[in-house]
Amino acid sequence: MATNHRRPLTDEERESRRAAQRALVCASIEQLRTSTGWQAYLNARRRFPAYSWRNVLLILHQRPTATRVAGFRTWLDLGYCVRKRPDDVPEGGWAIRIWARCEPSRKRIQAWRDAGADPDERPRATYKLVNVFAQDQVQELPPPATPAPLEAPIAEIRGDSHDELLPRLGKLSAELGYTFTIGDAGPADGRCNTKDKTIVVAERLEPNARVVAAIHELAHALVAEDDDAPKLTYAQGELIAESVAWSCCQTVGLDSSANSIPYLTSWAENADLDVLEETAALTSRLADRIEAALIPAVEPEPSAAAA
Repeated sequence: MATNHRRPLTDEERESRRAAQRALVCASIEQLRTSTGWQAYLNARRRFPAYSWRNVLLILHQRPTATRVAGFRTWLDLGYCVRKRPDDVPEGGWAIRIWARCEPSRKRIQAWRDAGADPDERPRATYKLVNVFAQDQVQELPPPATPAPLEAPIAEIRGDSHDELLPRLGKLSAELGYTFTIGDAGPADGRCNTKDKTIVVAERLEPNARVVAAIHELAHALVAEDDDAPKLTYAQGELIAESVAWSCCQTVGLDSSANSIPYLTSWAENADLDVLEETAALTSRLADRIEAALIPAVEPEPSAAAA
């Protein structure tokens, strides 16, 4: 059995590592300050639906070109191997660092049981930064390996290719206590009245465009029903609704870029980090709820760490 001969870290080295980790996390959130940064986050979130929003930001900050990430061994299982670190990349700068959930060891669990198994004292899971690699950091293994495809097709916003999603959105509306109809929405693509609990999507829209509008209005409804949602300004509410719509549509292969993104304005340029963090978390939480209705069983991205 191999023995780990690495020496324990000193207190100074541990603090230096923690400081580097904090700097990495703060830098990943800082990128949300601009419209371009926010759009990049939404695009990255679509590519990594099984990852937490924190890990999405970390991936985006360290490897903006990433469309898929996995651990070293997972890439081997997919028919790829991680390429050697290029000479112009400093040591430690090739891998992407994301948070991985670490369950308490069997030894800790047994010690807890031996001590009386107090529910309030049960060992909790912890998180640590682990290495993953992106699709542009790997290469195909030679035969007989059969590398898995890495990209999914994206449909255009026009047409009726996603018309079957509307009833699912209507069902989610009903679960929230909202009446969902296709009708006259005036000059807008849709309306959500949180007092009367009604959602109207414009009948003049093509079916795929109705899906986009319905998700946008459902996002407003979900904010109103979310007890943990912060008080939002109008601009912030529209940003979140359109962000959720864009993210969900990308997840199901419907490209809504043609009528999205105008809400991604400069509101975040002077926002505090905690506001940016709170908004990103809410966007991700609402999108998760709608995506669960659109795709009852979402297949998680294979990875060594999808915390």
